[in-house]
Amino acid sequence: MNENLFDIRGHCFSAKDISFFEQNNIEIFRADICKKEQLVDICSGCSIVVHSAARVIDFGTKAQFYEAHVDATKYILDEAIKSGVKHFIYISSFGLLLISRKNGVLPNEDIPLVKSGVHYDDAKIVAEEMVKSYAQKHGFDYSIIRPAAVVGPESVWVREPLLRIKKSALGVALIDNGKWDACLIDAANLADGIYKTIAMPVARNQTYFLMDDWGITWKQYLTDLLYLVGKVPTLSLPKSIVLPLAKLLDKLLVPFGKKPPFSPKSILATGSDRRVDTSKARKELGWKSAIGYKDSFAKIKDWVQSQPDLLP
Repeated sequence: MNENLFDIRGHCFSAKDISFFEQNNIEIFRADICKKEQLVDICSGCSIVVHSAARVIDFGTKAQFYEAHVDATKYILDEAIKSGVKHFIYISSFGLLLISRKNGVLPNEDIPLVKSGVHYDDAKIVAEEMVKSYAQKHGFDYSIIRPAAVVGPESVWVREPLLRIKKSALGVALIDNGKWDACLIDAANLADGIYKTIAMPVARNQTYFLMDDWGITWKQYLTDLLYLVGKVPTLSLPKSIVLPLAKLLDKLLVPFGKKPPFSPKSILATGSDRRVDTSKARKELGWKSAIGYKDSFAKIKDWVQSQPDLLP
């Protein structure tokens, strides 16, 4: 993308190796997005901002999620306004939409969002509203992308289950025998959707769901993933029992910095029908699931085999 149309500045919080980006003429701005003073001039010279940074793990207090999703987004919006950014693209989540599917009809982007009490999702809702409000008040365009569960090298949906099976006595459990569609999206397919949102004027001031049409259940995905390290899902738990328990443990343990064995966020993610209607992105942007499950998983396999901390 930077060779054809754009000069790119990226953001990095960790101390990871950035030589790949530097070799491809991508400037990297190191900062903690939760610290306003570290973000000064992060948007300087930029006409478009894609804000995807988030607290992606399912463990944390309300304050921690709101700091990462709401406060940090406000800081970046303020910098974007100061620098005269014309288009602000916010990467949200499709997990905000936990509603019943009536008559098999999948929800689309017009369905009103309702807070669920899950801090990750609720903070994303507030951030979406703030992005729209800032755009209207300050006269720039926005786009909101709500991706499904992102998979690929380094994805939390790859690393976390493998770390759990290695370190936790409970291993990795299926919810309701893993019967639900995992609602995944390959990271490259998401990147293609983001690029189309940047490049196509029709995407201005619009919201899009992005989810691959693989139809892979959680049972299949987690079984395939754990097979890479010689493991299998350890047991199946009924959502009706484990969700109330997860909510109780969340209240009792998280305020003291202790991580529960499972969280309401992960139970809802793997134990609910979260399918959405992606026809808007497919029609308006021409977006599609260019990379299929087989090819996506091959990339995951290669990456896992290069990670000593994930292997037996």
